[in-house]
Amino acid sequence: MKKLVIDAHCHLFTNDAALGFVSGSTFDEFVQELDDCGVEKFVLFTIGGLFRDFQKSNDEIGDMYRKYPEKIIPFGTTNPWYGEEALAEIDRCVNLLGMKGFKLHPWMMGFPINSVQMLPVMERISDYGLPVLVHSGTAPWSEPLQIAYLASQFPKVQFILAHMGITDLWKEAIDAACRYSNIWLETAGTPTVAIKTALQEVGPERIIFGSDSPYGGVGGCQFQMNKLKYLKLGKEAEELLLGGNLQRVLNL
Repeated sequence: MKKLVIDAHCHLFTNDAALGFVSGSTFDEFVQELDDCGVEKFVLFTIGGLFRDFQKSNDEIGDMYRKYPEKIIPFGTTNPWYGEEALAEIDRCVNLLGMKGFKLHPWMMGFPINSVQMLPVMERISDYGLPVLVHSGTAPWSEPLQIAYLASQFPKVQFILAHMGITDLWKEAIDAACRYSNIWLETAGTPTVAIKTALQEVGPERIIFGSDSPYGGVGGCQFQMNKLKYLKLGKEAEELLLGGNLQRVLNL
């Protein structure tokens, strides 16, 4: 299997969900910047759908996927507060839009990741056998050990911990990954000391590169990639982190 360079964490910013520090460039220019970094494929999900109409935002991801089918790995989102509507959106994302996984952001969407309303959402996603990328590291609703509870309840789901706990909770993220083999650690915005410790305690086989682009502005993806280059991982481990592990998660 050819090892690909894949960015596991990219957002689509639209006119009604743009932030000043990432505005000013087109999506085509964004794709070109990832190309310049050597990224061959990237996981794309919404930012706007974390604040507003998630159905519309999923449609926007689907539109971009149709425009760049060889580049984009589309992830949908849903909001457990919406009950049956949230479950129906999972079905629509998979069966109509071709989503390959889901992104959840409990802190922005306003729900505890280990809450009762999450259980039917996870049951539906588990039925499809798709991975979930979850924002981690922001108390009180996105803590790694809260996500670990879901991982224990849904062993068929692969949980990718975005930011692997960021700066405050990366030790808990590593503990969670050590305990549950269906937890993967993603590196966007994570200190190099955290990645180095994860390599020692979890191993390179369950760490995944992500940039959180276009956060960070121009050069943000390269900056996040340079953190891994700085660690001098060796060819095999670097290939795993930069795409090989995510290929396994997504069966690419």
